[in-house]
Formats: sequence, C-alpha cells, structure tokens
Amino acid sequence: MASQGKTLEGKAALVTGSSKGLGRAIALRLAERGADVVVNYSRDKDAADAVEAQARELGARTLSVQAAVSDLASIEELFRKTIETFGKIDIVVANAGKEKVNIPVTDVTEEDFDELFRINTKGPFFVMQAAVRHIADGGRIINIASSSTSRPQPGLGLYGTSKSAPKYLVRVLAQEIAHRGVTVNSLVPGPIDGAGIFTGVGDDDPFKKSLLETAPLGRLATPQDVADVAEFLASDGSFFITGEEILMNGGSSN
Repeated sequence: MASQGKTLEGKAALVTGSSKGLGRAIALRLAERGADVVVNYSRDKDAADAVEAQARELGARTLSVQAAVSDLASIEELFRKTIETFGKIDIVVANAGKEKVNIPVTDVTEEDFDELFRINTKGPFFVMQAAVRHIADGGRIINIASSSTSRPQPGLGLYGTSKSAPKYLVRVLAQEIAHRGVTVNSLVPGPIDGAGIFTGVGDDDPFKKSLLETAPLGRLATPQDVADVAEFLASDGSFFITGEEILMNGGSSN
C-alpha cells in the first residue's frame, strides 16, 4: 500500500504522457503526495486539462504542456516551461510511449519500426538526457519500461526491442549522475488492466483471458499498482536504489 501524507511536498514532478493511462495515475499520485506536477500530452488537450483539474483539487500547483517526446525542440521547451513555472525539477518520469503488439517479426514494416523507435526509444533517450541536464541534485529519474523486455514472446519483437534500449541507458545514467545524488531506475510493469491496449477491455477478451491464466495473483496490474511503485521510486526512501529494473508483473512467467 502506498504511504500516506504529503511526502513529496516541495517537489516538482514532470511526467511525460500524463494525460491518460499510467502517466495519468502517476501524475495524480505524485500530486496527492504534495508534488507540483507537469501534465504532458501530445494531442488530447481536454484529457490533459481534466488531469490538471484533478491535480489541483489535490492541492498541487500544475502546468499543462503539449510536447511530442520524439521532437528534441519540444522536449527542451517542456523542460524550460517546467523550470520557468516551478523554479526547478525534482522528479522526471519518462512514461510516454506507444504499444503495438501481436505482430510477428516477419510482418513488421519499416513504418511500424520507425514509429515505435521514434516514440519508445528516441523519446525516452532524449527525455532522460534533458532530465540529467536540468534535474536538481538529489532528484529522481524513472523510466517506464515493459515486461516484454524481460519476458520475450511471439508478436512482441518490435515493441519489446523498442522498449529495451532505454533500460540500458538507465544503467549508464545511474553511474554518470550518481555523484549528484540523483537516482535513475526503470519501472517494468506487465500488462496493465485499464491502460494501453487493455483500455476498456473486458476479462472475456481472448488475449486478456490468456494472460489472466498465467497470473499467480489472479489479476493484471492496475495503473494504481504502478503508481504505488512510482511513488516509492520518487521518494527519499528509494535513495539507495539506482540503476535497477523493478519488475512488477505479479509473478507471471509470461
């Protein structure tokens, strides 16, 4: 269970792709714990506005910024506006990404490849690069990865490889920036009920049903489960954890 209280009061957090899904849950959790939050979105301003309104109800100062994580100028503008508004950045969550699964490697097109590597590989690389340049000493950088990088399966060749490179970068950055007291970790969730490809999908869906059959805990993770771990990694209590991959898939072997 997540800790209670304003444990992140006085912190400024930037969560990419936070207008929906995992990013939304993480941004709201950090706001609930007292952090000021930046809601980043690529297209859906209404969704971002709704998250921003909820964060304000929780007592957080907020900022909403449209920025594509695959565009370096947009990333720099995102960080510039954050510092201009809050004076600093303490927590960066590289969450924005795109799922494209159940595609055999033989069916992957160059367009598919370019799209996923632009969003899932290039995006986190340069978001984390910007985080290193701008984050305050003692800060927290969290990369949202995928259990597909740890549990290879047919149909996940493209998606899994696009999500693998940022995990390696995390291990390098953890060493390069450790002298500043900044930790860098990957949070590696399995399939998420109510987010990504399972947004609005019932338990009778064949693919979801097959995953549930391999889940020792009897269910898939929820966005709130992921927010629990993200909250810990963003906290002072996680100081001695860096360069790690925190796998949270409920003990599933798939």
